Amino acid sequence: MIVLLACHRAPPPPTPVDGRDAFVPGVEWRDTDGAPIEAHGGGVLRVGRRYYWYGENHRLGGGNKTGISAYSSTDLLHWKNEGVVLPKDSLPERFRDRGVAERPKVIYERRTKRYVMWMHLDANRYSDASAGVAVSASPNGPFRLVRVFRPIGYDYGYGADSAQLRERELGNTFRDMALLADDDGRAYVFYASESNRTMYVSRLSDDYTDVARPIVEGRTWARLFPDARREAPAPFKVDGTYYLITSGQSGWDPNPARYHVAERVLGPWRTVGNPAVGPDSATTFRSQSAFVLPVPSACARCFVFMADRWEPRALERSTYVWLPFVVRPGEPLRIELVPRWDLGAFRALAAR
Repeated sequence: MIVLLACHRAPPPPTPVDGRDAFVPGVEWRDTDGAPIEAHGGGVLRVGRRYYWYGENHRLGGGNKTGISAYSSTDLLHWKNEGVVLPKDSLPERFRDRGVAERPKVIYERRTKRYVMWMHLDANRYSDASAGVAVSASPNGPFRLVRVFRPIGYDYGYGADSAQLRERELGNTFRDMALLADDDGRAYVFYASESNRTMYVSRLSDDYTDVARPIVEGRTWARLFPDARREAPAPFKVDGTYYLITSGQSGWDPNPARYHVAERVLGPWRTVGNPAVGPDSATTFRSQSAFVLPVPSACARCFVFMADRWEPRALERSTYVWLPFVVRPGEPLRIELVPRWDLGAFRALAAR
């Protein structure tokens, strides 16, 4: 008897895109030089008519050994590489080759006319968990590190293990983070603390390089979602209401997002549900939240959900999931997977 075996070839990988035509979630995105964009876990700042995208550069593999990259664009599709604006070798030694500089976000401080970057800095095995703050006179950098610290010390019931003893001494841990620039000129940092058990939000100092002092719970900072283990915060504001998209904690594996709303940035916050709908919503489209970008040129309530589709064994091959959504007053947030789209998609979304 002769048995014929059918050979099933794996489908070819998707063709990388350089953004000429559309956003294609989860497909390698190339800059205007044809190289893969290295801006993982990042955020976007608008300066005049130009957008700047800052993120982790994983070109050399895990631990983003290169540093923090910046890209610029006028249309959100074509991105010019502006280079490494905060090199890894400019950081304290414990954060270099075996450490990490993660989730950088940049805002502009008008009084000092400086661009201020906050990030999560950590040593080998995530044993340091500190905030890093850097400044620059230009959105193109270079950025100069001015502060490494744990902003807030709060006794939530410290245990006897080494990490919690370290918290008692140095302040509570600082990991996944994001910034929010409010309408009144104040700014806030959201971050995972208490060994990732609880989210914190704190108002920043007037120059954005520190937290507001004196530190007073309920007046300058607040604990959000105690013991809920939320991370990857992505805050934004619409018509006086604050929104926050977060991820659960499952290592590098994706999980269902949650969104939360509040009338005051320090709370109280209310958890609503998963903003992702449709296929793959239980894994947030196999990605993790990084940033929410307003697109006022499309409409007042138009936003892009920016997320990372991580490849933990080869972080340099991680891709981006950017999706359009519109906030409708009185309705739940809905973010759907759109396989291919351009900014014209907002017209259809707004018309629904």
